[in-house]
Amino acid sequence: MDDGGGGCLEMWTEENRSLVAQLKNISAHAVHRREILRQSHVSFRKLLEKMQGLPATVPSIPLELTILYNTVVLSLGLSDVNQDDNSLVYEGLGRGLEAYGGHFDGLDIVKLWGMIFQSIHDPAFIQAVDQLIYLQCVLWLVSNQLDRIDAALRLLRDRGLSGSGLNSHSDLLQCIKAGDLLKDRNGSHLMLVQRLSSLGELIYTCAIFIQGFRKMEEGNYLEAIDILHQAAEGLCSKRILAEIYTLIGYSSAQMDRPQTALQYFRWALQADFHCLAALYHAAMVYRKLDMVEAELEALNHLDVALESWDQFKADNHVDSEVVIRPEHLVRIPATCHLLTSVKQVHVKHSLARRFLQIRRVEEAAEHYLDLLSSILEESQQEVFLVADPTVPRIPEIYLEAAVALLQSQRYNDVITVCEEIANKMSSLISDKLTLEIRVNEWLSSDSSEKTEINTSCQSSLLNCFSESQMHRVKKKETLNYILWAAAAFLYQGQAFALLKSNKEAITNFSRCVNLLLKVQVVVPPDSDS
Repeated sequence: MDDGGGGCLEMWTEENRSLVAQLKNISAHAVHRREILRQSHVSFRKLLEKMQGLPATVPSIPLELTILYNTVVLSLGLSDVNQDDNSLVYEGLGRGLEAYGGHFDGLDIVKLWGMIFQSIHDPAFIQAVDQLIYLQCVLWLVSNQLDRIDAALRLLRDRGLSGSGLNSHSDLLQCIKAGDLLKDRNGSHLMLVQRLSSLGELIYTCAIFIQGFRKMEEGNYLEAIDILHQAAEGLCSKRILAEIYTLIGYSSAQMDRPQTALQYFRWALQADFHCLAALYHAAMVYRKLDMVEAELEALNHLDVALESWDQFKADNHVDSEVVIRPEHLVRIPATCHLLTSVKQVHVKHSLARRFLQIRRVEEAAEHYLDLLSSILEESQQEVFLVADPTVPRIPEIYLEAAVALLQSQRYNDVITVCEEIANKMSSLISDKLTLEIRVNEWLSSDSSEKTEINTSCQSSLLNCFSESQMHRVKKKETLNYILWAAAAFLYQGQAFALLKSNKEAITNFSRCVNLLLKVQVVVPPDSDS
């Protein structure tokens, strides 16, 4: 590189150092930390674009890959990772290979690393490539691609076999934890926003966490516990440590070890008292043990915590030099309810129903009214007719509330609550509902005939089959509307009767019977053939 180019390289190196130093001088608790990270990400991205606007050269490519590393690390730290970051790493490696006169034609990235290690032996360049290998492993963690991480780590292990004490049977993740695969080079802390050894610890913790979670999903609880214990020994924020303990507690509960489960739920809350999933699962264990007071206390704490949830933020303090945290990388599926945020409507309902079950009707009534108020305040009327996997249908909650209010002799409240259901249902109920009940579907234990019919529908009458199914679902929902409204009129009738308002009681009982008479059950003529 000529003198002008050398001057640019020195200037870019100093700019990178300055940006790194600025980031490391801010506290992990700084109010504007995220905004500073975002501004730094923009600065690194502009610096990278400057360098990539020129042909790659042997003197400049190690710095270019270092700036690329810092750019993607900040993207991950901001949880803004996308496909472009994967492309950046691949394109950076390609530019490096071209700087040394090499060529590649759409090789898989692991094969590209192998080609680089075989053909290029410049220590400065290889160190920069090593940084990108760990960085790519972190990117793969986000999408749970553990098999690709395994291939990359095996490449590093095999490269370092000679004279390193490693062998082909060395456990890859344990090698990372021990620092046997890659080590921080001298002065790297001045050039990198997050040390290589720190990334290695993240890869270890998160990969082990995901492995343990998968074992738990498969029902291999004992193996899951052993693996999750290893994850707890890695680089963990408070949040991730609490989630690990929660999963171990849940696995212990599934193995009928309730006391062990409760101990881990306590440790989870000690690690992060905002881990409400641990508190909820502890309440469920108390329920299983029939420890009613302990269950109610846990649910009450959970309800209070959810009420004030917006007033605090979880403290996930780790080393201020750690930009990427474990929670940025561990993605629990949305379908898993073990660690997802607990819904307040579910907690309030659990409290109310539990008080009703143990005949503490006054407290049950208060909790049900609080729940109904919460449903209205949080504008959840759109789910009035939609099933929620964690709670009953909302009309059913209203009817449960009516029962609690009846038992606590709050008859006027019963009338008000039931009126809400009746009004909602009135516009949804048709004049008549006819249900066809096929005898062979109810009485026959031989499913071969039904299987044959289903196969026929799938092969030639799929559209008709879908319409038939939809029609059946609509009829079932209409039946729900009728039964909910009828129950509401029944409870209203009881409330009026207990208030000695006999005329209103008879009117509501009549409405209940008339609604039920709208349902006609018929047997198709060919159902017994």
